Amino acid sequence: MSKINFKEAQELNQNFVKTRSKALDRIVEIENRKPKEKDAISCWFSLDQLKEYIAFVEAEGKAKNINVNGLRVYFGAYAENDKNGSKKGLATVFFVPTQVKIKSGIGGGDENSDIIDIDGLNNGQLGNPPSAEYPQ
Repeated sequence: MSKINFKEAQELNQNFVKTRSKALDRIVEIENRKPKEKDAISCWFSLDQLKEYIAFVEAEGKAKNINVNGLRVYFGAYAENDKNGSKKGLATVFFVPTQVKIKSGIGGGDENSDIIDIDGLNNGQLGNPPSAEYPQ
């Protein structure tokens, strides 16, 4: 397990804000045609949601005879025609389960591969406000 302390987490977030958030904010302003609209830089999932999702993934993996070995976190953005208008154009993260997949050819070896037969997890709550920095 690779834990980070408060100071390390704060530094990562500040680096993200300094190197990416202004460009992302400009994209959101253009996409949503709203000056000064800010993009999300955090997303919250309850422990219960995560535990429930992990239990779901393990059960689905067992039922489908898939050896689930982890979760991958992807960055995403809500479309302009998103059903939930309040998230339109904003960033999000979502989880997908992974499995070990044997690579063939030169080099070979194992690779963590996304499982497309088991649903991912999305719809965490955006930070409040979405552009609020760490810690909230």
